[in-house]
Amino acid sequence: MRISELSRQSGLPVATIKFYLREGLLPPGKRTGRNQADYGSEHLSRLYLISTLTTVGRLPLSAVRQITAAVDDRGTKLDGLCRVINNALVPLDQEDKAGAIGTTARRQVDAFVDGLDWSVEPGAPGRSTLTQVLTALRLLGWNDDVDVFTPYQQAAAQIASQEVDTIPVDTDDEQAAVMLVARTVLFEVAWCTLRGMAHEHIIATRLNESSKTDQST
Repeated sequence: MRISELSRQSGLPVATIKFYLREGLLPPGKRTGRNQADYGSEHLSRLYLISTLTTVGRLPLSAVRQITAAVDDRGTKLDGLCRVINNALVPLDQEDKAGAIGTTARRQVDAFVDGLDWSVEPGAPGRSTLTQVLTALRLLGWNDDVDVFTPYQQAAAQIASQEVDTIPVDTDDEQAAVMLVARTVLFEVAWCTLRGMAHEHIIATRLNESSKTDQST
């Protein structure tokens, strides 16, 4: 198909598609002339993936670029792709600016993560994120221990196991890679959304119960 048809089917403006081509997010089409090229179903699928990651997935193009490059690298196994996704989801330029509190928090987070016996690299950005969360809680006056993450870790392990069960992890097939990317990013959004909705429901329920108790007395 020509780029105009690719635009029509994808719902994206031609200018946006050309931008993705220039940025290397979309592979070039098959040249048919000096200023013309044909595009196939693989280009349409890639546009759907980019649109999904940038809209529902809420990722910046810089993160999408990291992910699509890893998908296109046939030498990247799915476990390596998973690390790329996690790195894209978490900023890499995190720094500890909380002095001794942050240093203590990082030491405790590392011990916590290492104690899980998970395959997590020492420099994984997720460690810095957990450190920042724990440090911020303490600076705000909550003296939470690192065990505050335990229920989240347990829930995450269960959810991740269920998700991975639907992905053929014993292959480096591109479809499996795209499935891993889409499900990881989209269910990250779903998890945060459902957690927020649950907060709203539980708080409203408890306020309602408290109001009924006050009225009865």
